[in-house]
Amino acid sequence: QNRSGSKKKITRSSGKQDKKKSRRKVVVLTRGELRARRLLTAVLVVAAMSCLAYFGIYYYDSYKAQQLSAQLTEKKNDAAVNRMYGQTQTVQENADGQQITLTVLDEYKSLYNQNKNLIGWLEIADTNIDYPVMQTADNEYYLNHTFKKTEHVAGSIFLDKDNSPDFSNRKSILYGHNMKDGSMFQGLHKYENEQYLETHNKVYLYLPEGQTLTYSVIRCGYVNADSDTFWLGEPVETRQLLLSTCGSDSSKRLVLFCELPEESEESETNGEGISMEVF
Repeated sequence: QNRSGSKKKITRSSGKQDKKKSRRKVVVLTRGELRARRLLTAVLVVAAMSCLAYFGIYYYDSYKAQQLSAQLTEKKNDAAVNRMYGQTQTVQENADGQQITLTVLDEYKSLYNQNKNLIGWLEIADTNIDYPVMQTADNEYYLNHTFKKTEHVAGSIFLDKDNSPDFSNRKSILYGHNMKDGSMFQGLHKYENEQYLETHNKVYLYLPEGQTLTYSVIRCGYVNADSDTFWLGEPVETRQLLLSTCGSDSSKRLVLFCELPEESEESETNGEGISMEVF
């Protein structure tokens, strides 16, 4: 009996219950099973470390690519840097096979003297697409090379090797990677949304000698990688610019179809007095 006057209830557990509670299941592994478990653990650790290393390298490379893009834009807009170069000219062959000598604008002098594969600058307002456009003798090099000609998984935006660098063909095709970090042409996938297409329907292409081509976005869709869409000889009524990137798998390409309106056939200029009539 306790101080409050109530009787204290005494509970006794049986010996059998105590023994059941104290029992623990012991698993005895054979030497082979123990070795297999250790091997599996090692494989999982290596796999996890490999994944971390892969993503670390990928995002570091992406960061470096974005830095390079920002540096190129800054250099293009740096009047002091561009004044260091004298008159710079480029010789291009148009769609008719004629050799044309053009004077490079001041804002592109620095970039052009750094890499003469530069043929233009592509911009879509309110998007991440704001890049130099390159062209070389094959369609492989700029798949994995930057403006500085260093190897990089993001590559560059480049014009099809069979197109004229002055974009005078009836159809011109630009290629760019579909990067997971949102850079290069990954932003084209936003055009699958009809509303987005309507509000971002202008594509600006600035050529180093001063010509500005303003294209209207017509549509966006998937095509087969071997589609006639990529045949430059296809007859088209209006001059077209196609922006192509990877689709959901290697057999598909996402293409943004743009047209140069007839009223813009006489190109605007960037203040250098250059005006070119395009046929």
